[in-house]
Amino acid sequence: DFEDAWLKQDMPSRHPRFHSTVCPQQQYFEETHRMHPPSSFMVSRIGDGKDVKSSLQIKAELDRHVSETMHFSVYRDDLRNRLEHMLMSPLEVSSSLWEVKISNGLLGSSGAISRAKVDAILKANRVSSQMQQLAPKNNGVTLTRKTTKGGLWRDATQEVESIPMESVLLFRSHHALADGASIMAALSGLCDEAEEIQANIEMELKKWKQNVGAKKSGIRRVLSRLVRLLKMCLWMSLGSLSALIYQGYLQITTLTNPFEGVRKDAERKGLTISGRSISWCDAAPLDEVKRIAEIIGKSEGVTITVNDLFVSCVTSAVTRQLIEHEEFMAPIDAHRRRVVPRNINVAVPVHLRGGIILPNESVGNNIGAFVTRCPGEMKHDAVGGGTTSCPTERLCRVHKSLLYSKQSPAPFVSHYMAKFCSDYFPEEWTKSIFRRANANSCVAVSNVRGSDKKLHINGMTIESTAGFLPLPPGIPIGVLVQSYAGTMSLSVAAEKWAVPDADKFLRWVLDEYQRLCEEASKLEMKQMN
Repeated sequence: DFEDAWLKQDMPSRHPRFHSTVCPQQQYFEETHRMHPPSSFMVSRIGDGKDVKSSLQIKAELDRHVSETMHFSVYRDDLRNRLEHMLMSPLEVSSSLWEVKISNGLLGSSGAISRAKVDAILKANRVSSQMQQLAPKNNGVTLTRKTTKGGLWRDATQEVESIPMESVLLFRSHHALADGASIMAALSGLCDEAEEIQANIEMELKKWKQNVGAKKSGIRRVLSRLVRLLKMCLWMSLGSLSALIYQGYLQITTLTNPFEGVRKDAERKGLTISGRSISWCDAAPLDEVKRIAEIIGKSEGVTITVNDLFVSCVTSAVTRQLIEHEEFMAPIDAHRRRVVPRNINVAVPVHLRGGIILPNESVGNNIGAFVTRCPGEMKHDAVGGGTTSCPTERLCRVHKSLLYSKQSPAPFVSHYMAKFCSDYFPEEWTKSIFRRANANSCVAVSNVRGSDKKLHINGMTIESTAGFLPLPPGIPIGVLVQSYAGTMSLSVAAEKWAVPDADKFLRWVLDEYQRLCEEASKLEMKQMN
């Protein structure tokens, strides 16, 4: 199915980098084949031996990347272990830049989706089956076969359909191939709705071009372009200077990472240092999250985004994790904070093109990042994570910090500086610069926007997606916030010494979200009165 979808959607021609490797000297990409299959329309018209040979060559190439594995036997744990292995084991870029592992089993057996979602799918299947049985057939005459339990005429097909199956697809790639947002956008091209997605992007681009030049004469259009160019130059020059000054301020005022003491304590106690602590879950309906952000933002006179809300929840969880470490490190004197700071730095990756691939473009690295200062321990963060509610104050401070950085060209500055350092500096210098550039951030939080509706591959519904953030150098926790089909999901990948229990960490994130829900409900009632 994967190979058929790959060829049907003409992926080798649209994204040739997927069929490339890095040369042994690690200086450039080498294409692993020189023949691309023509479009499916051309194949149907020509259908000669050359097309067949080209398709077979692509399938042989895919065999090096795609493999089927045994399905997971222990709920969530087996899948978690395999994800940890894929995150930790290196890829040999001279032979392959990406790989896919596919397994099949009973629906819900892997733990990739929650039991609640499994129950919802089964319920929807039962309703659909009942509706099909009630639908009239053969000119209004419904032919049915009445059977009894254990009867000889039991329909084998119905019995098979009563046990739905699931397919779990695990994809990983090297960052040399592309950034995560570009990979997600490219893989959406495998879906049956690929043409619709591309048409929507082209339509939005067309609307934007029409709005830019709408109802303007030729001279006014030229002048407006010159004004926009001047504003862009001023924004880039002055904003870059401001971003560099702010970055320097963060580095000077954050000399050590708050988790550094935790790591040293773990080493002293002989605890496990290597490995990843991993968890994932569905957080909330997207409409609910937007409504909460709107209510709180209206009450505070600001425009709060979904990303602001979840970054605030993550910083609260990071603070509670540091408090827990503090209690284990100094149980007698836990109230005197030495590890938990009043502020923590957060790294936020940003896709420079809004997480889409423009028409006639392929995958690549169009990623930047910025570091911002967010609140750490606040008055409601009591020992053990007190419940005295003050989440709105944290959210407003996070919004203010993120807004300042998002309005600056910091992501573009970081992108081009990283490119310059990689091209012209020695490798050791580049690694050191990359490590220091995070300003001793505690956590990296990335936000990926998925499709508003469920997608399909060869008619099979993609029920859920989850991505995991590769940890940047020196940052112990990575959180990915993702939307898909109207649902917000969260995933965490962290150093085991920093986050011993990733499930508990996500519960802390959801606890803070629940407090924001309660605050929004109170505010809404007050506004109604």
